[in-house]
Amino acid sequence: MAREASPPAPAPAAVYVHVSELRPNAKNPRAHGGEVTRLARTILRTAWGAPIVAQLRSRRIIAGHGRHAAALLILAGLELDGEARGGAEHRFDPAAPGPGMVPVRFVDVSDAEADAMTVADNATGLQGVDDAAALLAMLSGFGRGTDLLAEIGYDDAALDALVKGAGNAVLSAAPPSSTSASGDVERHEIIGDAPPYRGDPDGREYDESVEADVPSIDCPHCGGKVPRG
Repeated sequence: MAREASPPAPAPAAVYVHVSELRPNAKNPRAHGGEVTRLARTILRTAWGAPIVAQLRSRRIIAGHGRHAAALLILAGLELDGEARGGAEHRFDPAAPGPGMVPVRFVDVSDAEADAMTVADNATGLQGVDDAAALLAMLSGFGRGTDLLAEIGYDDAALDALVKGAGNAVLSAAPPSSTSASGDVERHEIIGDAPPYRGDPDGREYDESVEADVPSIDCPHCGGKVPRG
């Protein structure tokens, strides 16, 4: 009895291509500037992540123009922490068959479909919204004032603003915590560094004595606790 032929192996989701073989879309509406250098430094500190998406027949980039520009900077060589990094022989992935090669997802679409995908990739209306408390919890694992945090957009000033915004959002969403002698509800806002927490139902200020009673997250701003609400 003849054996049935095995089904063909599925095509890989992405293939390695040298960055010089990819064509940026001249009509790409997303303008890139100094953040490309920060992205290049972040890639060198971590690893190359998602594949670039490109049109199959033209090799024109659909999504990943920033990463493509960052890759070209890395191949040209740049300084990182006082050392020369990158260069023409840089490998973005140890599994890549050669230097300068990045993973690319080719899609067989028309020019109009490719343009629509580029617009969709950049459209803020299709993006989610960061949960400030969850973002702070993740950032707390990196420590305050690190080069990596600064390069991804969370320097000390940005962290201060994030902590303040997260605290104000919690207090704005919370029910009234106290009432004045005249019957008016007191309103509070977090202002400045290391503010007191005034959202407890019994009116206690947040400090170490009530830490166990109040749900909190680790704060990259000061290394302490930030109350959730």
